[in-house]
Amino acid sequence: MGVIAVLGLGPSLGLFDPDQYTWSIGVNDIWKYYPADVIVCLDKRSIFAGERLVTIENSKPKAFYSQIANWSYMPGFQMLNLTPHYPDREVNLGIQQIYKSYCSPFVACQVAYKYYRATEIHVYGVDMIDHPNLTHSLCDKIKLHFTNLAFALREEGCELIVFGDGILKNL
Repeated sequence: MGVIAVLGLGPSLGLFDPDQYTWSIGVNDIWKYYPADVIVCLDKRSIFAGERLVTIENSKPKAFYSQIANWSYMPGFQMLNLTPHYPDREVNLGIQQIYKSYCSPFVACQVAYKYYRATEIHVYGVDMIDHPNLTHSLCDKIKLHFTNLAFALREEGCELIVFGDGILKNL
């Protein structure tokens, strides 16, 4: 499919120019900011309070990916099969499962490559600076996982380009 934008909810989402992309994959309540073509949501419904849950439920993506069957009522629901372990050593893009990490955009990048044949993935809004639920050690793990993913994608001829000044800068 070519270049795909993966959209998190952090400050660098403001750098995203939708006119530059024909396809986008966002996470969680991305429709509050932009009507992404695809949504990846890895958290239970109970995690999202009030307006966030309403935004997700009112979104109309072409596909909605989750490993949680309780989201099956969403338009275009697709069940994800996540690995039982984290990619601390490497990412093997040849397996059918999707590697998990501690943030949804990591999974969204794999969805972009595996299901939509991305040749380049541009990541916005994945800053992890002052994230309310992530400790410094979890951010280090996320960065390791993204580093391993970027290496595996590069080996397959797909570049992962991160925009913004967050923890993934200069990946």
